[in-house]
Amino acid sequence: MKKWTTILAVAALSLGLAACDEKAAPVENTEVAKKSDLTLQQVYEKSIAVSEELKSVQAVVDMKQKMHMPDQGMDLDVSSSMDMEYVIEPLQIHQKGTTSMNGIAEDLPAEAMNMESYITKDAFYMYEESTGQWMKFPQEMMGQLMDSMGQTDPSEQLKQIEDYLDDFTFKQDNENYILTLSASGEKFTDLVKAQVDEVLQTIGEGEEIQMDFVINSVNYLIHIDKETFQTNKVDVLMDMDMEVNGEKMSIKQDIKSDFSKFNEVKEIVIPQEVIDNAIEI
Repeated sequence: MKKWTTILAVAALSLGLAACDEKAAPVENTEVAKKSDLTLQQVYEKSIAVSEELKSVQAVVDMKQKMHMPDQGMDLDVSSSMDMEYVIEPLQIHQKGTTSMNGIAEDLPAEAMNMESYITKDAFYMYEESTGQWMKFPQEMMGQLMDSMGQTDPSEQLKQIEDYLDDFTFKQDNENYILTLSASGEKFTDLVKAQVDEVLQTIGEGEEIQMDFVINSVNYLIHIDKETFQTNKVDVLMDMDMEVNGEKMSIKQDIKSDFSKFNEVKEIVIPQEVIDNAIEI
């Protein structure tokens, strides 16, 4: 189940920005003191340039997800809230938050579980709250993790959706350029499927995975800072149906991501007590 949550979160968060020659109209009922005349194409190109130079960032991600699996007669509600610091090169990640899951068993109420992890290019430590123990995962898992994370390079993901630029609306307020999209249909199914399939095959450990994928609806809200051109907010609402290796599931998810401290996180150090006390898996 954690694998599906990771795949879907990566797919949703990897869908960057779009571009065209439209200029940003002011948000309704908003007085914009200093209007920008930049087109969406120009904002897109500047955002690409900024994303390629990004060295580190802090993110707060809140996710709510409903999963219906008719073959298993199961409905799951998953929610999580995570704070993350991310240094791109060399890879360093620290994330901490809570996750709750309801629906595994009728007689078990939803219970929040605290989570914390440290990730570097050659180490992956995770805290298991039920045992009060840090765990160190094997090097083979690190290889899979690194491969899957390689699919989320911001600049590459921005370039991938350039064909969808005419589908976004483009507005502005005093602080941000605001991109929105409300869509459905085969065109957007193909966009998401291409990215999810790449991650899915990587995590599948070389096993060929058969997948059918339909996007019923998708909504995006993206904020880009008017001064720095950093993407500081990405909200995604998605309703989709999947069939993976013959197993069907319907998924509705709401992911809200806020980004800050661009290039301010210099180093993430794994505490020595974590390294000393972790049990190798």
